[in-house]
Amino acid sequence: MSCMTERADVLLAMVAFVCIGVTDFLRKKGSVEGANPLGYLLLETVVMLAIIPVAALLLGGRIPPPGPGSIPYALMSGATIAVALIALMTGLSVGEGSVVIPISRLGLALATVLSLLLLNETFTWTKALGVLLAVAAVFLLSR
Repeated sequence: MSCMTERADVLLAMVAFVCIGVTDFLRKKGSVEGANPLGYLLLETVVMLAIIPVAALLLGGRIPPPGPGSIPYALMSGATIAVALIALMTGLSVGEGSVVIPISRLGLALATVLSLLLLNETFTWTKALGVLLAVAAVFLLSR
């Protein structure tokens, strides 16, 4: 197996981090330009709903079913991301992006802790330090 294949997870994570960062910036820019938070999210969702099926077709040749075991989790995560995005967009419309966005991204530290505790992922001191540093960084950015 090539090094690129072995580290596809890291490459894809980097693509995600760049896209999420740009997305958050665009959300703030939209709110500065007068976007209604819910109207913005509705339009953003329409674009996602157009792109995701096309990506599924291009990458897998078909639109795959979610799988029976994933349905409750997909429904719950759909609800939580909807609440998160509404809170984020509303926060961006009244606050500074340099404060609201980092605080909202503390969810990454929460996901790490939940994965370690509930999915029995390997605990390391470097992961613990990373979570602590992330929390410290957000604390500093939000001041």
